[in-house]
This record gives sequence, C-alpha cells and structure tokens, in this order.
Amino acid sequence: MNNLLLFGLDGGATKVLAQTCIIDNKSSLIKPIGNFIETLYNRSITFNPNFLPVSLIQQQIEASEKDYYITEQEVSQSESINNTIADTISSIKFNDQKYLMGFCFPGLKTRKLDGITIMSNGPRNIEMLSKINDKIKSSQKHKSLIKQIYDDSECCLIGEWKSSIGKLKNCKNAIYVGGGTGIADGVILNNKIINFMNSKILKQSWQLIMPSGQSVENYLSLGGMLNQWNKGKSIEALNSLFENAIKGDIYANQIIENASEAFIFLIKKRMAFFKSHNTSPEKIVIGQRLGKILSDENNPLSKSIFQNNFNATIELSNNRNTAALGAAYKAYDLYK
Repeated sequence: MNNLLLFGLDGGATKVLAQTCIIDNKSSLIKPIGNFIETLYNRSITFNPNFLPVSLIQQQIEASEKDYYITEQEVSQSESINNTIADTISSIKFNDQKYLMGFCFPGLKTRKLDGITIMSNGPRNIEMLSKINDKIKSSQKHKSLIKQIYDDSECCLIGEWKSSIGKLKNCKNAIYVGGGTGIADGVILNNKIINFMNSKILKQSWQLIMPSGQSVENYLSLGGMLNQWNKGKSIEALNSLFENAIKGDIYANQIIENASEAFIFLIKKRMAFFKSHNTSPEKIVIGQRLGKILSDENNPLSKSIFQNNFNATIELSNNRNTAALGAAYKAYDLYK
C-alpha cells in the first residue's frame, strides 16, 4: 500500500468537502496533499433550498418496519446530493495512479452501509452508494468506487486523532465535540474509539435530553441555533444571531445561553463516563465550524462557555477537512 493515493469525502447537509491525502510512512499518520475542495449542492438544478425533511418520528417508524415511503422531494434532493458528490470525484485528476476513497455522511445507515435511512436535516437516500457509483462508472477515468458510507462523527474524531494536522495526536483518552449543522460526538478511551452504538452508558448529542426537554444537539449545533433564531440557514443569519446577542437582544442571548448550558451538560456526561472507568480525558477538542466560532474570544458563545472550569484542557480545531481525512484513513485502515 506504499505510495497509495487516498481520497476523503465528507458530505454534509449543504455541501461535500473532498481532500486528497497520503499516509506518511514515518509517522503512520494521514497527511493532506494540496488544498481541499468544497462543492455546494445548490449548484445542482434539482436542489431545493427550502427542503423540509420528513418528521423524525415518521422516519423512525418506517426504518423500524423497513418499509420506506420516500417522497418526491426526497428523491429530487437526493439526486442533487448524489450528482454533486459524483461530479466532485470526477473533477479530481488521479493521472492513472492507484487510489482509494473513503466517504462519510450524517444520518443512520442501511445494514450494508450503502444508504441513509434516517436523516434529520436532509432527505433519506436509501440507494445512495449505488447511485453515486453508477455515475462514477460512467466516467472512463475513474475505476475506484466507494465501498461504504462511514459515520461522520467517527471520521471527525479519526481525522483529529490520526492526521498530521490533528489536535488529538498521541492522545489515549479524549473528548471530541464537532459542531456544524449537527453535532459530531467522539470519545477515545484507553487508546480506542468508543462506538456509541455498542455503549450502554454513552449517548450521542441528539440522544442526550436536557431538563428543558430539548436535546444537546438541538441547542448546541449551529443548525439548532439557527432553527431557534429562525432567520434562515446562512452564515449571515448565524452572524446576525451573534451580533444581536452582543447588542443585548434578549432572544438572541437566550439562544446563546441554551448552547452554553448544552455544552456544559454534554461535558459533564462525558466526564462521568471517564470517571466510571477510573480515568479522565487528557483534553477536550472542539472542532468544525463551532471550533472556529469559539476561537473568537469576543464571540458571546465563546465568552459564555469558557467562563466555566471543565477540569480538562480545551483545544480548538479550525481544520474543516478533518472528517474527510478521517474517512480516507478509515478506508486505508479497512482495506490495507
């Protein structure tokens, strides 16, 4: 597998990020090559900026019965996502070099990890991989296909842990909190990544219900904050939230307070998990767009969160390509 080129893809609610990378033979860490590229789904003519997902309760019912009623809106929105991802792959020049692709995406996956059965902020995409791979096959230049859809939270954590630019290199015990449209949860215990699905104690942010009745994700994720602010889903809307909070807007400040309380609630739960294993985390890393926001000391959310003592070192990661790096590393680790 020496000199193998790796290609990581991180799909989200609004765009896909792609990063070319290699494994550094000396450190065994994954290393980005060149700049990452981002492609917005709204470039596709079938993309609907006002798309509303099917209610989570209905999605859960259909998933449990394995009987899906996929709406026309979901089909159209999925097509825009699938086409954008396939086109992004086709735009990369590999020059006939052997390469391997890793791909992560939010939502609950099918049993074969080839589709999305539950998606809180987007369409269900049951045949996602077959649709993307069919389009890749139609391009004579590309021979490698995507094997599985990886968990985006896990890939965020792997990217921070196993990449040359990661904030969790050499950590044996750590907490990761990534914030974007949703929350990427990660825990490393005794040098191993904890699988939330197999843990009886740990719950993910969307499963952690606060005394208010809302989940941590609903309050702490940028998507959750924007839902409360109700001014749209853009960066401009997010900036207006923080600007109004600084000006003393009561409603904006309540949203900031909710987010801060959600973060404290989450960290306390994670700390209790480590304590139950007679250890403590070496550090807490906050990443993705949430990490970038908190790096501004004047941001009201940063001021609210960091006035607390968490009994652990907190580091912020501004790297937006960690999930893509994690996906590429996982593909390498599984198929080496």
